[in-house]
Amino acid sequence: MKAFREIFAMQFVALVRSKALALLLAAASAWMLLVPRLVADDGTADGAHQVFVRYSLGGVFALLAACLGAAAAGSISSDRALRRLQLTLVRPVRHSVVALGRIAALTAAGALVMSVAAGIALLRTDPSRPCYGVLSPVMESPREEAERMYEVYMADPHTPENVKRAKKSAVVKLLTQKAVDHYQTVSTNETARWTFPAVPAGSSESVAVRLRFTTLFNTREDVVGDFSFGDMRASVSNITQAVVTIPLKGGPAPDGASELVFANRGENALMLRPRRDITLLCREKGDVFAYGLLLAVVVDVCVLAAIVSLSMFLGAGLGKSVAVFAVMAVLFMTSVSSTIVEQYPYELETNRKDQIGLVLTRFMEQATSPVGSFNPVDALAEDRRVSAGELVRAVALDLLALPLLLSLLAGLVMSRKTMD
Repeated sequence: MKAFREIFAMQFVALVRSKALALLLAAASAWMLLVPRLVADDGTADGAHQVFVRYSLGGVFALLAACLGAAAAGSISSDRALRRLQLTLVRPVRHSVVALGRIAALTAAGALVMSVAAGIALLRTDPSRPCYGVLSPVMESPREEAERMYEVYMADPHTPENVKRAKKSAVVKLLTQKAVDHYQTVSTNETARWTFPAVPAGSSESVAVRLRFTTLFNTREDVVGDFSFGDMRASVSNITQAVVTIPLKGGPAPDGASELVFANRGENALMLRPRRDITLLCREKGDVFAYGLLLAVVVDVCVLAAIVSLSMFLGAGLGKSVAVFAVMAVLFMTSVSSTIVEQYPYELETNRKDQIGLVLTRFMEQATSPVGSFNPVDALAEDRRVSAGELVRAVALDLLALPLLLSLLAGLVMSRKTMD
């Protein structure tokens, strides 16, 4: 433990003496102050809040991910090239402790910068703004829906012949991908029902429905109807907003899982994706923006720890320039892979080169999803707080398990490199 503290202190002091930490603090502070001037919003208070939170804190996180990732990737490789690593290892210090101490120091620097950015965010927003927990409908998994719809899809005359000739496993993957965007139509004077999990007891009297639409164009047709959830009721009439929040009144909410019922009273059919576009917002005592911001920063710091750990591992075995390039490539692929997977057709519909690219992209998306699948800043911008499960997963996996594992692996690589 003493060796770990000494390595941690050496790395953190190096960040201070090199002025790298000061530059990061200055850049983050300047970005937080400039975002409202650089990024336009929709002219509403909610729009300005969303733009500020998403782009200010999101920009600071991106800056830290790139800078700390590069610093970690070059940390060990630079010391090895300059023969400084051997001086650190003169005393009986494990290679893995060197890696873990540096990971902890770089993560602590990231936590400090994120904390300063969060402090500026609190000064520029309303700390008491409501923040909600989010419940999604209880539905069969996309995989289960795909298995159920396979025969129907194969019997459809509009299904391409090359898809019909493909293996069942490949077609099921295609249907699984598309199941997330499965639309449900609620016609005029029709009633739709969705089952939701039990509302937390502490928020049973503060529940709202949130409807989301894909584009603003989709809301130019009037949406009129009535919601009911147990004894709670609400009406909606919307023709302009892409996201509509409707408070439910007359509670408390029903005990246990219950149905949310929507009766379409308008002249037009309502189209939405149940897995994406309809949720219940539940606000417990103390659920305000300041608390949600704290949880979001904790999750972001955990993800930074995972990024720094992977970068340290790469730097232990590669040269500085190669390691930094590899880290930047991984960060770029991680940021775009989910979008490509979501928007690009499945490889059955592409040529051979595109198939290879999509396979690699899907591999990257699946490999990195346990670390960065949840974006707390985007959730916070939409007044959603981090759930207990998301927080525990981030701390257990990103902050503890991955740094420990990757520091051990980095130590093994370092020991072999030192002996060469």
